[in-house]
Amino acid sequence: MAGVAAVFAGKAIATSVITYVINKAFDYLKDNKEAGGLKPTRERLEKLLPQIKVVLDAVDMEHIGDQSDALDAWLWQLRDAVELAKDALDELEYYKLEREAKKIQAGSKVSGSLHQYKGKIVQRFNHTFNTGSLKRLKNAVKALADVASGVERFIQVLNQFGNKVNFKQEVEFKNLRETSSLPHSLVLGREEESNIVVQWLTKRENSASEQIVGNIPIFCIVGLGGIGKTTLAQVICNDNKVKDYFDLFVWVCVSHIFDVETLTRKILQGVTRTEIGMIGLDALHKALQEKLSSRTFLLVLDDVWNDESLRGWETLVSPLRYGKTGSKILLTTRMESVANLAARAMQGECQSLSLSGLKETELLLLLERHAFFGVNPDDYRNLQHISKKMVSKLSGSPLAAKVLGGLLNNKRDSNTWNRILASSVHNIQQGKEGIMTVLKLSYQHLPTHLQSCFRYCSLFHKDYEFTKKELVYLWMGSGLIQQSVDGMTPEDVGMGYLDALTRKSFFEIKSRPRSSRDIKCRLFEEYYEERFVVHDLLHELARSASVNECARVSISSEKIPNTIRHLCLDVISLTVVEQISQSKKLRTLIMHFQEQDQAEQEHMLKKVLAVTKSLRVLSLTANYPFKLPDAVGDLVHLRYLSLSLMWGEGNTTHSCWFPQVVYNLYHLQTMKFNNPRPAVPMEGQMEGMCKLVNLRHLHLTLVIRPMIPFIGKLTSLHELYGFSIQQKVGYTIVELKNLRDIHHLHVSGLENVCNIEEAAEIMLDQKEHLSAVTLVWAPGSSDSCDPSKADAILDKLQPHSNTSKLQLEGYPGSRPPFWLQDLILINLTYIYLRDCQSMQCLPYLGHLPSLQYLYIVNMKSVECVDSSFYGSGEKPSGLQSLKVLEIENMPVCTEWVGLEGENLFPRLETLAVRDCQELRRLPTLPTSIRQIEIDHAGLQAMPTFFVSSDGSSSSMFNLSLSKLMISNCPYITTLWHGCSLYALEELSIQQCASLSCLPEDSFSSCSSLKTLEIVKCPNLIARQIMLPHTMRTITFGLCANAELALLDSLTGLKYLKRIFLDGCAMSKLPLQLFAGLIGLTHMVLNACSIAHLPTVEAFARLINLEYLFIWDCKELVSLIGIQGLASLMSLTIASCDKLVEDSSILSPEDADSSGLSLNLSELDIDHPSILLREPLRSVTTIKRLQISGGPNLALLPEEYLLHNCHALEELVLTNASHLQCLPQAVTTLTSLQSMHINNAVKIQTLPDMPASLTSLHIYGCSSELKKRCQKHVGHDWVKIAHISDADIR
Repeated sequence: MAGVAAVFAGKAIATSVITYVINKAFDYLKDNKEAGGLKPTRERLEKLLPQIKVVLDAVDMEHIGDQSDALDAWLWQLRDAVELAKDALDELEYYKLEREAKKIQAGSKVSGSLHQYKGKIVQRFNHTFNTGSLKRLKNAVKALADVASGVERFIQVLNQFGNKVNFKQEVEFKNLRETSSLPHSLVLGREEESNIVVQWLTKRENSASEQIVGNIPIFCIVGLGGIGKTTLAQVICNDNKVKDYFDLFVWVCVSHIFDVETLTRKILQGVTRTEIGMIGLDALHKALQEKLSSRTFLLVLDDVWNDESLRGWETLVSPLRYGKTGSKILLTTRMESVANLAARAMQGECQSLSLSGLKETELLLLLERHAFFGVNPDDYRNLQHISKKMVSKLSGSPLAAKVLGGLLNNKRDSNTWNRILASSVHNIQQGKEGIMTVLKLSYQHLPTHLQSCFRYCSLFHKDYEFTKKELVYLWMGSGLIQQSVDGMTPEDVGMGYLDALTRKSFFEIKSRPRSSRDIKCRLFEEYYEERFVVHDLLHELARSASVNECARVSISSEKIPNTIRHLCLDVISLTVVEQISQSKKLRTLIMHFQEQDQAEQEHMLKKVLAVTKSLRVLSLTANYPFKLPDAVGDLVHLRYLSLSLMWGEGNTTHSCWFPQVVYNLYHLQTMKFNNPRPAVPMEGQMEGMCKLVNLRHLHLTLVIRPMIPFIGKLTSLHELYGFSIQQKVGYTIVELKNLRDIHHLHVSGLENVCNIEEAAEIMLDQKEHLSAVTLVWAPGSSDSCDPSKADAILDKLQPHSNTSKLQLEGYPGSRPPFWLQDLILINLTYIYLRDCQSMQCLPYLGHLPSLQYLYIVNMKSVECVDSSFYGSGEKPSGLQSLKVLEIENMPVCTEWVGLEGENLFPRLETLAVRDCQELRRLPTLPTSIRQIEIDHAGLQAMPTFFVSSDGSSSSMFNLSLSKLMISNCPYITTLWHGCSLYALEELSIQQCASLSCLPEDSFSSCSSLKTLEIVKCPNLIARQIMLPHTMRTITFGLCANAELALLDSLTGLKYLKRIFLDGCAMSKLPLQLFAGLIGLTHMVLNACSIAHLPTVEAFARLINLEYLFIWDCKELVSLIGIQGLASLMSLTIASCDKLVEDSSILSPEDADSSGLSLNLSELDIDHPSILLREPLRSVTTIKRLQISGGPNLALLPEEYLLHNCHALEELVLTNASHLQCLPQAVTTLTSLQSMHINNAVKIQTLPDMPASLTSLHIYGCSSELKKRCQKHVGHDWVKIAHISDADIR
């Protein structure tokens, strides 16, 4: 059978690529004698192209049968031939770039871009280029023609099958996805998701868009294949509330063929419950309109794929608009983009729910239901603990659980189960209903270029988090980005690829900026970008799809196919290097060097680079000072070069910087050098950088960035971070003049600009691609710079009107620049002003229609923010688009003025005010604001809200506020009254000395509240506090007058997860505190005055408490009571002085343990004598023990270790400065896997280590111990030789 390798090899070489290679090659060869006799070759290739396209477009290669092995080989040969020709072309391009670079380095004036220069050079090949390169190109074209001729054989084979292949595949696809509205079996989990959708479906129309006649609201369930979208939709349709709400419901499985007439017929058949024989879309539409006109319907469109044809959607929904008000549409799809397109067709909004995996507890029940079908699971307890490990590998997929359960059914021996446990999900999937088969449908639906980019991601480990730039630059370097026909840059095209894959659910957005602070980025660099991750199951798919093309090698014995194009090495050995020597077609090589023989590693790298001449991407990481060999200079095709050095000790040497030959890699587009402890490169090491004329992205360690001279010659740069202006040749501000393609610019040292003319010469306002600008003056410039000169210079640094982000730091001028206050930068979305010490007023910003983010920090001369801030004219407009406003450290500002009757920030979502101790009031805020943070402010009252168009007040209004944090505000006496905080989820009040009361209605309106923190409010008085059942986390403390009321409010909160009691003054916790807290999992007692813990009976009510932390409870004398915590897994005790006093003598309380024992698995203490206290003394189940004793830890508690010798897996000793030795009892710890010891200065030798130990880290140890543990030669080496991860230093 033709393997997937054949398919993917073919898909990587579209005929458009071959056409480009042919045309480009003959452009080079037409005026050269080497082109003789090539005209017939070209004609033959052009004749074969249509036939090649037919073969490459064949849908299912495995139906070709006996010919498939030959097809596999031919496709790889064709790809090899195309890439060989591309290499030859690339080599000729290299020589052109070399000539350009030499002219630039020589200081010649070169006008125009490299692209303009290209055409002139082609005419002078005989004199310019190496004859050998032209000859190689001619031979490559002939070889391509010879290989292409082989297509005729496979055309004959395909003709034998005709359209049967396509038809069969479509039938199989259809049969695979046909669904009904009835669930096939009992459904586990999804209660919360089901309630969300049911509530939406059965609510009455409220929004304006929903009330428009003919506008049918749409809800979309989005998720990966096999995640349970269809099952959830089935459950929803069978909910009694849904059945009662709708007159009828129709279920249609759409699948990937979006044929409007077929779907309309299916909908009509669902309405009438009869077969429909009429023909024609118009007739079907008319009939459907009549049937729906008087009925409220729910239409379920299951498994929808169409995210491209808006017209198709508009046609489909046209008759649905005639449904009765209240009708709804429910979609299930793998792609968020489907939901967006459907909403556009309906001209309304689409609510969506992203479906994540099932919880492991639910997944375990589902797995065991299928695995133990027909038998009693309790009879196979030896298998049940294996199944618990299995579910962690299934990424929450219910389909994967069903498949795996079916595979395990009728297999009852633990060896088989363990073998399957060790397999990947890909290996356990079976048949057409297997999880990989389902996910592969999504992959096959992708365009070819997106398939290639997705496969590339298999190089990286599971759960690896990419930034957009990181991934797109790798795609660019590897040649996976198609050329744009509409002038888009490769970066823009690549960003579009990533967006498309994300919309189609191949990437998840793992982390967004978590707060407004995270959005602030001083350099606008990638470290603050969203992270993208490939779901576990999709990672398995990428691996299977990229067989023979991409590989990640983690063990030396792994075989590397000689067809491999993209390779990542986690392990580097001579065996691996020998295999790479046969892989001469590599395009990407990523190598991770581990600390070992440096000379050997560098020798192996030289050997690799000697044969991988076609490399486009080279990325190296090492955890020791690494020297890149000169052989890298031979990689003339290289586009992407990255060297990342990470180590904890030792000094960086100058040799860690790139060798000088790197400056001859003229194709280089991206250069990265990351070193946490870099040394300054030697004199002259950076001068050749200016020859890299194609360089677009330069990411270097911070201290190296300012050292590059003549950076203005790198005219292709897109980002320039850390350019520091100096008053010497090659470093003046004039270097920025020719950077016409610059997108992001960060310039410091502006105090060194000599005159206004220099500033004007760089013409920032002419750089149309400029989107982000940071201008920085050195700290203290306000004292040394002439303010009027600084004003004039900044006026000349006007950015282009396309600029969206602006940051000014340390500006010593007395006024804002004119261009910030005029109608020039109308596209600004982000402004960050910091350390502008002499500026006495803020700029007028009301005229900026797009401004969304505004940060004002350390403006120490601003005394008042008046109405001019909102704009000029008689009636300023305010900041109509502003979403985030942060003010920090304005020590003399006393007032922030608003405008009477005006909603100045109608779209404001986040407000933060910090370190403004003199600020007495804030302007009116919109009721739609979501987050407010006020810290160290002099406010005398909480801000007011704009509640109506005329500015009048209302007796009661709703706030959309979800997060409120008030701290260190000594003058605030009360929170708001007369407002409903229905959306509030998080409330924190700390150190508000004058706060005396909470809202009158307490928290009765806070129906969404989840997190509450009230700390250090000594004058707060509260009689009764009623908290909603939505509470999840509560922190109370140091509120003397309100302490009892706060503790009483905890009663009956059955969903509460975490309690933090901080500074509780009571000597005994009230018994009612523990009533009904059945959901509590974490409890922290910090600096409480209690002498005893709650009784066994009281603690026994906390049936789910797993984690207990007891810190700084100075009066605590006993631990009796905790044995009542049946679910307790982890206990931490620190700074409880009386617990360690006379702990060797059992107190009466300790002796009475009520016959109960703990089942602890983790224990963290700061004094070993605590182990003598009951009930800890009797524990034998500890798996992880951590002791941080300092002077108290002279000897380890040997008896305690022996008690737990069969359970203990991890031992951690922090601050072991007084520990004399490790006891011999360590040898008997037969389950111990990991031991970490820090600051072990007195340990001189080691005992025999248990055979189970796999990780031993001893840091800060004596020189004697280091010597004794030296590899092969130390006296103690034999004791630790079996440990795979031993680090003693």
